[in-house]
Amino acid sequence: MMVMIISCKKYSGCTEFGSENFDPKAVVDDGSCIHLRDKFIGNFSVNSDCFADNYRRTFAEAVDDYSVIISNLADTLGSVQAQVYGKNLTIELQTIQPSITVEGAGVYTEENAISLSYRIRDSRNGTEVITDCLEWCSKM
Repeated sequence: MMVMIISCKKYSGCTEFGSENFDPKAVVDDGSCIHLRDKFIGNFSVNSDCFADNYRRTFAEAVDDYSVIISNLADTLGSVQAQVYGKNLTIELQTIQPSITVEGAGVYTEENAISLSYRIRDSRNGTEVITDCLEWCSKM
């Protein structure tokens, strides 16, 4: 009499589509998923060609897994939400203070660094003033 034992081992890995380490062969999620936004999260020192030269900023988790909150925009203007697409950020047009809007984009350029450019439209004095900012953010 021959006895055969067959075992079905379920392959584990990251099963969350859209994660950096998504494994299409995995059938059991092992908790190892790395969200696209994770590389953007943290405290950064900022070199800017805008209003202030050197200051600090935080990129924090937003409610959904594909967004971040960018604080201390232009060193004084408050926070905006940005969408994460791979190594890219998109700041959709949004109002950050009465009569001040911002929109822009960024890219995770290398280990622990983000290049960010955005446009500020300020109409507080009755005339729109447009300021374009380019910043280099280095993780601290």
